Amino acid sequence: MSEQKAIVVGLDGSEAAQHALDWALDEALIRGCPVKAVRVWNFEPMSDWVPTSLQEVRTRAVEALAESVRTAVAGRSTVPPVEQVTTEGDPADELVRVASDAALLVVAGHRGEHLRKIVLGSVSSACVRRSHVPVVVLPPKIEWTAAAEDAEKARA
Repeated sequence: MSEQKAIVVGLDGSEAAQHALDWALDEALIRGCPVKAVRVWNFEPMSDWVPTSLQEVRTRAVEALAESVRTAVAGRSTVPPVEQVTTEGDPADELVRVASDAALLVVAGHRGEHLRKIVLGSVSSACVRRSHVPVVVLPPKIEWTAAAEDAEKARA
């Protein structure tokens, strides 16, 4: 399996990103390849008006990523190899960089925060524009459930 290119998945602590990791694990089993779970962090010393150290931010990112992976693999009978990567920087830039030699980059599409997306752009759309590998943007899980229910009704 290690000879295959990995599926890279971006994680930000959101429920949507957790579902993206679940999808990436399933896809990796189908393809017979590893997963590279990536958490990008930024050092902002006074975020939330609480003094923070670089080491604290880095440690929190590593712990959050480990917890996301533990949650995703819990209860699975078969799990592909998962490499955990934490890196500092702009999320889109870092995801594209880490995925530069990947089979696929998987990110979660988030709903809401419309004004922020207009002004700054979203991580998922930036990844789609900049990546040289295929990018899968997954909608929030609630939309998957609704689509599955609609498909089931159509079959009946």
